[in-house]
Amino acid sequence: MFWLEIGLVILTMFLLSSLINFILGKLLNIEKEKKELFSFDFANERHRKIDQWIRWGWMLVSILVIYLVLYRELPVTLYLMLFIAWMTTDASIRAYFQWKHSEQPKQAILTLSEMAVWVSTVTFIIYFDVFNFFT
Repeated sequence: MFWLEIGLVILTMFLLSSLINFILGKLLNIEKEKKELFSFDFANERHRKIDQWIRWGWMLVSILVIYLVLYRELPVTLYLMLFIAWMTTDASIRAYFQWKHSEQPKQAILTLSEMAVWVSTVTFIIYFDVFNFFT
């Protein structure tokens, strides 16, 4: 049942994000970007390097926090709050480079709206203890 709940939350998040991106795209006349699933779309080489540093930093800090959560019995919300910080940083940097250095600067609006959906979802999970982390 736990995995079904996680799957439903993720599915709902993706559907909501897609709906918001579709509506904003129509309202603001933003061209849809063609990109593959799990592709990296860098505006320039500097963006790629910054993104790489963020991902490596996230991975190292994430391993440390997972260890602390599992073996030092710190709350799971610590990891989820770290996840929010990473999502916000990653999306903000991507939006900045899309806005300043890409051919379609309006894509930054879609990136920030997607970030808002992710952050809202994780905040909802923490606040309402959706998966019963504390019981």
